[in-house]
Amino acid sequence: MRVLIFLLIYCFISINTLQADNIQFKKDVLLIKTKTSKYTFNIELAISPQERSKGLMNRSNIKQNEGMLFIYPKNQIIKMWMKNTLIPLDMIFIKENGEIEKIIKMTTPKDLTVLGPEVKLKAVLEINGGITSYLNIKEGDFVMYKSFSKEY
Repeated sequence: MRVLIFLLIYCFISINTLQADNIQFKKDVLLIKTKTSKYTFNIELAISPQERSKGLMNRSNIKQNEGMLFIYPKNQIIKMWMKNTLIPLDMIFIKENGEIEKIIKMTTPKDLTVLGPEVKLKAVLEINGGITSYLNIKEGDFVMYKSFSKEY
């Protein structure tokens, strides 16, 4: 009986791992509007729980104008970590109206520390570490994307 339970658990974990490895993220474009400029990013969308779980894990690089947008079905407290993430990232935490609530810069690869503010949010945009400083993207700026309720 224990062997059967072990085999069932092993099969379940193996299938979930294979499904995570086979995820094909949808692609789109978004803009970040600062006080003085607009910046375009090519993004992959992490919408389902499986997509959000995989995120940017095991990637050795992404281009400077690329990122991943994690969109949640409702406003909630969002926490992220860097498990199996090989590159430093800037994490941009976004309100329902697209306003940037918090930026966590230059996260540490593979770090298991849970990161994120204690407020309900709609999404997180992950981009290359250091880009928010280089482009002078700040809290209070706006991410312009169709999932956010603000009219621009």
